[in-house]
Amino acid sequence: MPNIASASKRLRQNEVRNLYNRKIKSFLNTQKKKVIKAVESNDKNLASEEFKKYASALDKAARKSVIHANRAAAKKSDMMKKINAMN
Repeated sequence: MPNIASASKRLRQNEVRNLYNRKIKSFLNTQKKKVIKAVESNDKNLASEEFKKYASALDKAARKSVIHANRAAAKKSDMMKKINAMN
């Protein structure tokens, strides 16, 4: 346990931020799975709709500094490649 008040406060802040970041990352994984499921079912319309939601969630996470902006861009690019590779 910290001996200094500011260190105690930082510990409390980190716990709250950790929960928030885990919630956002979990939501991102759920959205990613929905897109992948749509891609595997060869439904291009559903895949594009789910991708829009996924891309929006990635952008929001990047704005909130949950993930790095370049990581969000890379994830969107990878998912677009999968969607464009559909038959």
